[in-house]
Amino acid sequence: MAVDLTRVQPPLKVHPPKINQFILKVIRILTPFWLRWQCGINQIETKYIDRLVDATKKFQDGKVRYMLAFRHPTTDDPFGMLYLLTYAVPEQARKMGVKLMQTPHSGFVYDRGISLWAGDYINWLFPALGGISLFRGKLDRPALTLMRKQITQGDAPLSMAPEGGTNGKSEVVAELEPGIAQIGFWAAEDLAKEGRAEEMLIIPVGIQYEYSNAAWSKIDEVITTIEKECGMSKPKITAETRYQRLYELGSHLVQWVGEYYQTFYRNYTASSNQEENINLDLSSRLQNLADHILSVAEMNFGINPKGSLIDRCRRLEQAGWDRIFRNDIENLEKLSAIENGFADQLALEASYSNWHMRIAESLIGVTNDYVKQHPSPSRYIEVLQLMWSVLQRITERNQSSSVFQGSLSFGDRKLTLSVAEPISVSQHLTTYQSSRIAAKECKRKLTEDIHNAMKDLVVPSMM
Repeated sequence: MAVDLTRVQPPLKVHPPKINQFILKVIRILTPFWLRWQCGINQIETKYIDRLVDATKKFQDGKVRYMLAFRHPTTDDPFGMLYLLTYAVPEQARKMGVKLMQTPHSGFVYDRGISLWAGDYINWLFPALGGISLFRGKLDRPALTLMRKQITQGDAPLSMAPEGGTNGKSEVVAELEPGIAQIGFWAAEDLAKEGRAEEMLIIPVGIQYEYSNAAWSKIDEVITTIEKECGMSKPKITAETRYQRLYELGSHLVQWVGEYYQTFYRNYTASSNQEENINLDLSSRLQNLADHILSVAEMNFGINPKGSLIDRCRRLEQAGWDRIFRNDIENLEKLSAIENGFADQLALEASYSNWHMRIAESLIGVTNDYVKQHPSPSRYIEVLQLMWSVLQRITERNQSSSVFQGSLSFGDRKLTLSVAEPISVSQHLTTYQSSRIAAKECKRKLTEDIHNAMKDLVVPSMM
């Protein structure tokens, strides 16, 4: 049952990881069926799995410790990671004649807020699979301590998605958060302090989805549906007009939403000069719009804009949680009617403020040139899914009459799992420890190396 975020709630509980072998075994058995029937994956291709086989063997032999840094385009990615470790790595090990002591597994980091929309079962399932929950919008020291312990002392490595949330694009690696590089160096330091000889590695993993040409009719249908709901009357889509229709639809939505915020939220000024705004490309207009939508929520919370758009989303999310899940109230049941009324109102206002943030969060991933650069079915679909997500956010309080409810299905798709060459953290540890300036540069360079390795794993989808 979903939590009512418009009313005050007790603090979010943290559930420590404790692997349940029976549950893990069941999930492993179900993974291929889940990928096929729930995720629509009808083909799985693997590349360079020997790299992960070698690292796993060395891990089990006590020679290395490592983290897996995986791409995160969709919410289906964790199932792909399970398949990679449970099926692809053992199969490749058999081909290579490498004997692994046990089926590979990894702990993983997940957003503490997932259970708020996915359901309470997450609170027992994820810890039972080795999951460590993280509050993304603040310095979560207990979670960081658990992560370092898992990396240096755990029976399995740790998986993280350095892009943070899903970016919706298989073929574009979003800006990486520097956290994985920092944790990698902390882990290398922990190993060195204990006098251990294991090398600390980070292994980037590519996750990519691809749709077939059979999806074109559904793509045109979705474009037409959104146009109709936006009051745009257009003739039938053809292959020649498809991209222009998508672009005009995106431009229309940006202009309309921008005018709405200009009219009702006076701090929005990006559309005040219409001629100047039209001359900007759609990507720039989207970023400006997201910036000003976030400023509405930040004004409500009294937060100054700081950092990237994604950073601002995370800070707003945490500010909302601080007003909904009250750590400063020991017992909600002992509140007076007046105290409870004010607490509920504060939660309601926080929820409404973060409604703006969720719209901006969905807008951030939309760009104007992603489809134009390579107009494949997969890229059309990913942009339409992002657009659909924006419209879902806008109409979520009118579910009975909105067509933008539920997820879109464009048919079967192919999943590609690939592994990059391991990146050594240990070999840069001496430089990292030499000074604060050097440490900052080492983290930047390691983050860049991970990003580049992920980009190199991307293969353009068919057109």
